[in-house]
Amino acid sequence: MSKLLSPAGSMQALDAAISAGADEVYLGGSILNARIGAKNFDNDGLISAAEKCRKNGVALCYTLNTLVSDRDFDAALAHVDFLQTQVKPYAYIVQDLGLAAEIKKRHPEIILHASTQCAQHSAAGLKPLADIGFSRIVMAREATIADIKDLALTGIETEVFIHGALCVSQSGGCLMSSFIGKRSGNRGECAQPCRLDYGTKMRYPLSLKDNCAAYVLPELLDIGVTSLKIEGRMKSPDYVYTVTSIYRRLIDEHRAATEKEMQILYEAFSRNGFTDAYFRGNLTVDMFGYRDNDYKNSFLPRTDKKHLRNINVSHETICDLPTRDSSKCLSAKEQRGYVLKFAKSNYMQYANLFADAARVDIPIWLINDLPDNVSNVSAALPRTIWHEDEQKVAELIEHVKTRGIKHITISNIAHLKYCNGFYVHGDMFLNLTNSKTADVYNAYNFSSAAISSEIMPRGLAFLPMAYEYCVFGRLPLMHTAVCLIKNTGKKCQTSGCSATLTDRTGAEFVLMREYGHRNVLYNSVRLDLTDKAKELRKCGVGLYTYYITDETPGEVSDAIANLKDAKPPKGSYTRGYYK
Repeated sequence: MSKLLSPAGSMQALDAAISAGADEVYLGGSILNARIGAKNFDNDGLISAAEKCRKNGVALCYTLNTLVSDRDFDAALAHVDFLQTQVKPYAYIVQDLGLAAEIKKRHPEIILHASTQCAQHSAAGLKPLADIGFSRIVMAREATIADIKDLALTGIETEVFIHGALCVSQSGGCLMSSFIGKRSGNRGECAQPCRLDYGTKMRYPLSLKDNCAAYVLPELLDIGVTSLKIEGRMKSPDYVYTVTSIYRRLIDEHRAATEKEMQILYEAFSRNGFTDAYFRGNLTVDMFGYRDNDYKNSFLPRTDKKHLRNINVSHETICDLPTRDSSKCLSAKEQRGYVLKFAKSNYMQYANLFADAARVDIPIWLINDLPDNVSNVSAALPRTIWHEDEQKVAELIEHVKTRGIKHITISNIAHLKYCNGFYVHGDMFLNLTNSKTADVYNAYNFSSAAISSEIMPRGLAFLPMAYEYCVFGRLPLMHTAVCLIKNTGKKCQTSGCSATLTDRTGAEFVLMREYGHRNVLYNSVRLDLTDKAKELRKCGVGLYTYYITDETPGEVSDAIANLKDAKPPKGSYTRGYYK
């Protein structure tokens, strides 16, 4: 039977989850916690929480689900050492691939669950994640029932969010809070700019209703999902108890919710109702909603009944990364200079800049006309490839092969399955923030990988793989599975559709249509580090990325010239995380 996994942001919420019938709970401590704003647990509290879980036969899953810098890596490993000796969690939920690999090497007995922030949408990510040592994959929240079934049929453990808050950004890829407020969602500090009023036709065009699988639960149970997860470590014990108790009954009785049960869930917390649109693949305006009033309540009295269960320990896995094959890669010495990264189909306007570029990234679905020399053109895959996209993407890959393209750029380790016969390059949504994660990508024959723009690249270990860093352009702040352009009041009918969102400060964010009617939201102001190439080179960066959205060829040409001239940029720009 599928397990019920409940949130515990405090000891009181843990009590509520256990009393309401959770099979598993997930909680975090003071570091590497994607809900750093919850009360969370100090070390003594973690020991007590673990004892309480063992006493009641409930599995404790510990969250280490944020990205790690080299500077913080030793502290992270020391924390895991403490947890293994004093707390002994059932499993660890981890986002950072380098941290996961090091944990598994250090403590082979540890059970690893790949966080939803690993952005896995189908079975394609199974092999590389299993190589690292993960035995369970937490599916991206945008996954459909068909996508979930695709992974569940492989036999690996699957975990699915069934209730609670949804991010409009695709899992693991939101930089909006980070770049407009220096509060990184990848470090558990998200300021939730998606819940703000942007003055469009729809007042809150980025705010999704809460997820609710209460009507589709029997389908998830029939698929054989290992663990059904309730979001809510920032919620009250009352909320945890109410939601957990209802889903406990639904799982035990293998049924969908009644109208009365839905009303109870609605009263516990909702944003003008719920949505199960991702599960059904029905992405419409009905997904969006906003809650104006603050949510405050107290802890409801609980029953004394304890749900005693046996914890089924997952099979032991090891970290078994491949060995780099240098014959299939370009060396760092062979890759130096600027990279042009296009968002639209007008890339031929910039063709005079192609010859001197180290690489030219063009979305694979937009590759048509090309100059005669395509030796440095790379076909950029969509950030998300759903199960339903796989045949079309395979056809596009065969098309670019016939055009003589030898490079491919990916933003998800799952997409390695499409890369045979290509030189592989990774963009910044691979979330590379430390040397150990670089080791992982190096092992998988990446010729280059972009360092996350959320960090300065100082201190990363030098590798055969080339390092890339964005120095110019509007950074993509989020990719969405649902079309946001329509929420602004515009029609979205062609691949070139775009719109803007204006926040309360007057900043205008650019929305562009991506593959499959998905959207990308770009920053309101351009990043400009073109005068810092010399300093970045000392950090090991050899490739300098230019994101091109609405810049003219002349503006791009001037920005490229500035790599050599090192003159301070003019006009409005941001330095991002550069210090």
